[in-house]
Amino acid sequence: MKFNMDKTLWNDFRKNALVHLWECENNNWISALYNSKIKKLAKYFPKYTKKLYLKYVLLRFKIIKRPIIPILEYVVTTRCTMNCKNCNTFIPYFSSKTHIENVSFDTFKDDIDKLLKSLDFINMFGFVGGEPLLNPNLYKMIEYACQQKQIKHVFVATNCTIIPNDKLIKALKHKKVGVQISNYSHVKNIKNGVQVKHYKVKDLLEKNKIKISDPHKKTNSNSWQTMPKIYPDMQNRNEIIKNYDTCFGRFCYMFSDGLILQCCVCVYMTRNLKIDDFVKSEIVDVRNSDNSDELKNSIINFLSKRYSKFCNYCHFVDMKYGLPCAQQLEEIECKN
Repeated sequence: MKFNMDKTLWNDFRKNALVHLWECENNNWISALYNSKIKKLAKYFPKYTKKLYLKYVLLRFKIIKRPIIPILEYVVTTRCTMNCKNCNTFIPYFSSKTHIENVSFDTFKDDIDKLLKSLDFINMFGFVGGEPLLNPNLYKMIEYACQQKQIKHVFVATNCTIIPNDKLIKALKHKKVGVQISNYSHVKNIKNGVQVKHYKVKDLLEKNKIKISDPHKKTNSNSWQTMPKIYPDMQNRNEIIKNYDTCFGRFCYMFSDGLILQCCVCVYMTRNLKIDDFVKSEIVDVRNSDNSDELKNSIINFLSKRYSKFCNYCHFVDMKYGLPCAQQLEEIECKN
């Protein structure tokens, strides 16, 4: 097998990357945005579905010789309409200099075109922020993503403070697309007089027969947690793996400013902290890759890892759970 992979990497790829494909197919928040045939099949044949699925993706890789990315979220802006305390993307703590402003359509197109040359396909491709509806180019990006055969499903995550315009509604009506909506209707003290329009957005999407996932149907719920403390520290490997295996960050690979990163917290770290070279070595730099084979090998290495090197910066000690959703910060508490 000539994959530019030594025996160790090949074993890591089979053990970690392929199994993670299965885990993503069966992750509730991911599969809620589309009809996962694998998840349905697993209900009827629980003993055999996983084994057959892993054999299928392994055979597919041997033939096509390019990896599959289970889920990838593209950051179209880190600006947001809200200032949420305990935001799991750390958005309120970006500075005016470290924010990602609205990504242009041409930049997005170049990023996607270059990336797809090195992949088999992306199963779930998301548009996220900040609040992605702040980017006026979003509808064009969605339309272009839906045109790509290598992108199987598309989603947008919104806090429902912005009503989608006609161009965006048209793009969202594509059969590939689902929208994940949050319900923060109980929040009143949002900066700049912004108001949550959850029910208006939901009604508009349903009226246009757009698929939605509504994980926070119950408003004013207490399902948030404090953010992990972020600072550089070479933690114990076993402790890192333990945290990694239970972390939501395993299911949100990010495509931010041309870089593929482990999770949304990594976006904050790369924009706001000085990152050690050991940690930097994990990053997949799509924009600066010389050719598709080099990029393919970098992605294979990225997908094959047992845990993220960024986890050395992420500390779960003393985290509190069951906190109010979307509690707003005072402006003085934020950098921006």
